[in-house]
Amino acid sequence: MKQRLKQLAARPLAAAYLLAVLLWLLFAAVGAAKSSLYTLRGLGGDCVLSADQLQLVSLVDQEPGEGVPEGEWLVSSDSDPQLRWQCGGRYLENVTLEMESLWPTGAVVLYYRLPGQADFSATQMVYAQTQGDGRYTFRLGGIRAEEIRVDPASQGGVVLRVESLSCTTMGWSRLIPTWKQLALLLGLPPVAAALWRLAAAFVGKKKD
Repeated sequence: MKQRLKQLAARPLAAAYLLAVLLWLLFAAVGAAKSSLYTLRGLGGDCVLSADQLQLVSLVDQEPGEGVPEGEWLVSSDSDPQLRWQCGGRYLENVTLEMESLWPTGAVVLYYRLPGQADFSATQMVYAQTQGDGRYTFRLGGIRAEEIRVDPASQGGVVLRVESLSCTTMGWSRLIPTWKQLALLLGLPPVAAALWRLAAAFVGKKKD
């Protein structure tokens, strides 16, 4: 074991990448433990909400007519339609909106309000990862939210139908980093290895 540690110390880049992988696994394990704990407390886990369980803001019923088929359609009455859910401090990892729209919606975003926070903030916003089957997924990564707000369209006159809003745990997907996390995992070890070499060279010169 000591011999292997000495070999790694002699190869700082390999050691830095190994440390990055170990830290990432630790990060994923902590996330899984938090998810399990909140689920056991009844403040996490999977859930599905229908449109009737959400508070609608600037979304009104749209009667069937030309270009609008039969069904429970809504239309945005201004440029700031909202779907709100008072989730009461729930631990959220992934939130998915299932929605059908007859016109382009523009950006679909989610805002979250933390416990004790009076209002939503532009810094607490997540853009949807759009899938072709009318699913809009928001990766929150694990936050406790008092309330969430989904803006399903960015303009008035958009006709849409909300099927459901669901929460799911990350499961094994927490081991897959986002592109930002991957950039850090790939980019930080070379920087750390370079700093290690500089420090080693400085210490060596000082000894001489």
